[in-house]
Amino acid sequence: MTAPSPSAQTKKIIVASYPSMTGAKAGMDALKNAGARLGNVALVQRAADGRVEFTETQDWGLGKSAAVGALAAMLLPGIGLIAGALIGGAAAHFIDAGFPDALLKQMGSGIPAGSSLLIALTEEADLGLAERVVMESNGSLIGSGLEADLERAMGKLR
Repeated sequence: MTAPSPSAQTKKIIVASYPSMTGAKAGMDALKNAGARLGNVALVQRAADGRVEFTETQDWGLGKSAAVGALAAMLLPGIGLIAGALIGGAAAHFIDAGFPDALLKQMGSGIPAGSSLLIALTEEADLGLAERVVMESNGSLIGSGLEADLERAMGKLR
């Protein structure tokens, strides 16, 4: 019997809260420095005024989409460079390649103002390492397990 290839490994999710706005970013950096093999990572912050903001490593983002739109404009006749960049930028608004935005906003609304969340997919073999690194980086582990466990972890925030 052969071992599964790294790309065929099951992804596990880890959800951790941090007492500061920058804590989740520091936790992500610590995971990378420890060699954890990460998939999509979301950093969710709740500002002092209650506003929830988040970023994901696998969302296209405005800049990348605008660049793709501008490239398409150069390759396809009849589309101007500016128009292509604008179309690509608008596409970023409709493309969500990561965790559902509504779920991230809901999770963010469940944490105290001035704090942050780290939501990360990691290779199954790295889950123990990821849990240890999160706790060592001042994070509180909310949940970990299968990707489908994100909703259960979210329920703990309510």
